[in-house]
Amino acid sequence: MHQRFGRRAAVAAIVLFTIAAPAAAQVTLRYKWNKGDVLGYRVTLHTTSEVSGVPGREDAKTEQTITQQITLTVDGVAASGAASVHETVTAIRSELTSPNGPIVVDTAAPSQTSQDPIAQSMAKLLTAVIGQPILIVFTPDGSVRSIEGGSRLLERVVAAAGADRDAAMASQALTAIYSDEALRSMLEQSFPRLPPQPVKPGDTWSGQLALGNQAVGRIAADLTFTLKSVEGADAQRATISAAMKLTQAVKPAAGGATRVSLALGDSHGDGQLVFDVTRGRIISNAMRTEMPSTVSMIGPEGTPVTFKNRVRTTATMELVTK
Repeated sequence: MHQRFGRRAAVAAIVLFTIAAPAAAQVTLRYKWNKGDVLGYRVTLHTTSEVSGVPGREDAKTEQTITQQITLTVDGVAASGAASVHETVTAIRSELTSPNGPIVVDTAAPSQTSQDPIAQSMAKLLTAVIGQPILIVFTPDGSVRSIEGGSRLLERVVAAAGADRDAAMASQALTAIYSDEALRSMLEQSFPRLPPQPVKPGDTWSGQLALGNQAVGRIAADLTFTLKSVEGADAQRATISAAMKLTQAVKPAAGGATRVSLALGDSHGDGQLVFDVTRGRIISNAMRTEMPSTVSMIGPEGTPVTFKNRVRTTATMELVTK
């Protein structure tokens, strides 16, 4: 009798524990926009490039940090939750460290801009970017339904370059950054797409980005997001990890006398996103990537040249005003 009672008690305890143990809480992650909202973000991109193996030259390392202050203003929200938002860059600071020394451009503090001719030329172009609105329509899951304004921004950049030869060369680089296609890619990195279904800690979902340009080729970024934790009751915050795998979808178009080709090596990234579940906005977003590559080209004398380039980037976005 005692053994039978003991078994019954054990079974009852297991049943009670099963009933009492709560299932992991699920959350629905959605961007929530309200007409009139004005959000300020600081976006920082730190890039390190290490070039090695160039015949007749020493290995070289270049570092650049570009910090942008951006403002998102919500112009309207449809019944579906899709938001019409205009984004403006209010300040840009670029710090470049190369074997030739540092070069600084700061649109908010012109006195800190280097007197180097290249810095002065770049300052003209970056100043033209300030205040030019980019019109975006976001859906609640983060999809970019439409984007426009890049072409008008580039027109301002080209006009600012004028007859300045150094500025004209730099404006070509900015074309790859501020085209509508490039802007869409940057937005999708900054505001990643959220899962369609409710999720709980440990759940994962996938995403994909199209990166690159004609110079480096088209690069596909496959992302895996994992909900790590949800904290808080009235004001919930979700911490999400991200793992990225980069592959070369389309190699760069070879052309001109240099006939450049690039082969991407084992490239990957990882990051973390902190999301305000209650208010539906990103608090912070950080991603680190590493992209080794082998570059082959025909040198000025018609001889083939092959060298290595390893690029490491850290991109962060932080909410500064809300």
